[in-house]
Amino acid sequence: MRSSYNNSGAVSIASHNVRHKKKLVKILKPYLFLAPITIFTILFSYFPFIKTFIFSLSKVNVAGEITKFVGLDNYIDIWRRPDFINAIKVSLKFAAMFVPLAVICPLVLALIANRAKFMTKFYQTCFALPMAVSMSATCLIFKQLLHRRVGLLNYLFDKLGVYENTTAIDWLSNAKWALPALVFIMIWTGIGFNFMLLLAAVRNVPTELLESASLEGASYWQKVRKIVIPVISPTLFFVLCTQMVKGLTMSGPVMILTDGGPLGATTTMIYYVYSTGFKSTNYALGSTASICSFLIAFVFLLFNFKYEKRGVNYD
Repeated sequence: MRSSYNNSGAVSIASHNVRHKKKLVKILKPYLFLAPITIFTILFSYFPFIKTFIFSLSKVNVAGEITKFVGLDNYIDIWRRPDFINAIKVSLKFAAMFVPLAVICPLVLALIANRAKFMTKFYQTCFALPMAVSMSATCLIFKQLLHRRVGLLNYLFDKLGVYENTTAIDWLSNAKWALPALVFIMIWTGIGFNFMLLLAAVRNVPTELLESASLEGASYWQKVRKIVIPVISPTLFFVLCTQMVKGLTMSGPVMILTDGGPLGATTTMIYYVYSTGFKSTNYALGSTASICSFLIAFVFLLFNFKYEKRGVNYD
């Protein structure tokens, strides 16, 4: 009897331990899946950000070593620098041109692709094609298209008689046209992804709403304005926020095509961070500019979210 009792007790304890282990595995399983991305996020996002913030409060030598804690002196100094103020103005100007077009253009293409019946898949493939081309390759392609002497755009303008009384424009070296040229390039590189997002949203608009509006005599644009846009407003808001961040932190095309010129006309905030922190090895100034750029972009995002409930419909 005692042996039987001991065996049953051991089985009960073993069964309890198995259940406990299964419960523990069930609790830990989500965290184990999150562990790799969490480690990478800490190493490549949060740690660099914290280090950058510490550098912005210090004097740093060319070897990247902190020599002295200076508090807010770097921040006071950078707001007195005309080159940094110019970088802020250029970034805001770029975002003001880029963001509306980066939202409207893919929306129009999504409406066209959703309405088109003939060769629909061809339209969708063409509109989404920019996603398949890297930023560097796109910039090199546009560098040839916008070339003053051999560029296709100037060739077409010349054939159309635009340059009869003027010389061809050197698009990427002209202080007036360099920034709009970069806006056009950035819109082209991002239009594919935004088009796919908005096309999916447009196709999820309830057909019964559109049919009811048609029966009441609503035109196509009335349906778009009164039904489609309110229904897809969460997706539009997401695209708006991502493109605003993209516009305020743009640097890739500047590094590849203009190097901040001509005369600082395309020196954005992030390119300023790159040029001062990496090219000039002024790590304290570059770190301070980086934190200021982050705060400016963050303020604009907060402004967007402040008005989210007024313009975004989640019902």
